[in-house]
Amino acid sequence: MNNRFENYIESASASKKNFERDLEGVKESLQASVENRAPVFAAQPAKTGWLKGSLSYPWVLVCSIVPAIKELF
Repeated sequence: MNNRFENYIESASASKKNFERDLEGVKESLQASVENRAPVFAAQPAKTGWLKGSLSYPWVLVCSIVPAIKELF
């Protein structure tokens, strides 16, 4: 084999080992930070009193248009 080609192989092997070592370090650091994290509690969403989904939109129109029409007559 060509000496230059062997150098490429050795360099690629060393780079791969460095990458794997760095990856393991990141993995360990992430695992440690997850284990030391305080538990998070989600707050319940506030209720608005409106109907859910698309049923709330017609009520907005009715509540805004009917009083305006009532003033006209």
